[in-house]
Amino acid sequence: MHYKTRGVVLISVLLIVLLLSSIAVLIGNNYFVSFKRAQYIEFQSVSLNVFRNIESLAIKKLNNELRFNSKLHSKNNPLFTNNFVFEANQGIVTGMIKDASNCFNINSIVVWDKNDYQPNNKNIEIFKRLAELNELDLNLVNEAIDQIIDWIDNDSNPRQFGLEDYFYSGPLNSPKEYTGTRLFHSVSELKSIPGIRNIGWKFFNDNVCAFPDNSLKININTLEIKDDILLASMFDDMSQIEAQFIIDNIPKNGFKNIADLKESFPSYQFEEGKMHVKFSSSNFKLISTFTYDDLFSESISRIYYGKDNNGSNHSYIISRIYNGI
Repeated sequence: MHYKTRGVVLISVLLIVLLLSSIAVLIGNNYFVSFKRAQYIEFQSVSLNVFRNIESLAIKKLNNELRFNSKLHSKNNPLFTNNFVFEANQGIVTGMIKDASNCFNINSIVVWDKNDYQPNNKNIEIFKRLAELNELDLNLVNEAIDQIIDWIDNDSNPRQFGLEDYFYSGPLNSPKEYTGTRLFHSVSELKSIPGIRNIGWKFFNDNVCAFPDNSLKININTLEIKDDILLASMFDDMSQIEAQFIIDNIPKNGFKNIADLKESFPSYQFEEGKMHVKFSSSNFKLISTFTYDDLFSESISRIYYGKDNNGSNHSYIISRIYNGI
């Protein structure tokens, strides 16, 4: 009987140890998850603060540069070559400014006239050439153009292939919404337009942007080979091969003005006042990253340099995208 009691006690102790071990493992897992969650939340908070500080430094840098040099921005400009790099404890912070002017500003297909946005036929033709060089169906492009203009203008009269509020607020569209009656703030807003979905998003993601004005100017000094179609679309008779030749021969210090460009390429017709090419930029992209141990976050900020309501020029953020936080 004595031995039987000892056996029962031993089994009971083992069961208690097993139970306590299970509880310890459960508590340990919960603690580990809570610890990781707290670490991640802290990383989010630090990342946001880091990115806002980098934005402030970038805006100050842009304002200083553009205040004294707004006529010429080449690839070797300190704006684009001198990156921000900081080390803090186990973290590394980087910031890189890039020229973001080399794209088709979708807002440029309209012009303000007679108290409303009217089609800008010259820029619409450039947009069509850009689409044609990208081998898009021009019937779909014309449909998208009408719907974009109807989305921007103030009236409720649909163009030939356009759509007004009756469509966006109707039973076939979800979510229910109305046309913007304004310029696009972000190119991603185009996704709500049916004509864009018919074409496919890749073309717009690769070639189109939305700036807070309706101007159309590209900085020839910072063009890359991948921008050959964009450059060719700006001229009636320029081929993709010719555009590549021009981009290949852009000097590192850039062209200073239209006379400098004409002298380098005398066989091309570059007419001042009729070109959509300039030699500096007012649109920039700031790419910031923050790495801490095995955690990584990134911020992409669009910065625009232009006049405010008081007529003063300064830089300001027009959009932000956060990744990893």
